[in-house]
Amino acid sequence: MGLSAHEKRTLDVIADRLYAEDPALAESLSSFATGAVTAEPLFPRHGRFQVILLPVALLAAIMAIMAVVLPPISGVETGSAPVSNALTRD
Repeated sequence: MGLSAHEKRTLDVIADRLYAEDPALAESLSSFATGAVTAEPLFPRHGRFQVILLPVALLAAIMAIMAVVLPPISGVETGSAPVSNALTRD
């Protein structure tokens, strides 16, 4: 996709100011503008992070739900000492 006319004029103004203020820098930078300009697709950086974050977040949510739901189902009260069914010798 090419630049619009406004963008081209803006870049020309910037180049003219650069040549006026620092000709040596402008000359050294102009050597980089040789050859054909090609476009390369830019891939989003956050995509890989989201792929990893989603399963971890789902696993954490499932574990939090299990921590809340399972103690009432198992019959063990939270905060109480564990019940031992071991036989004692008298």
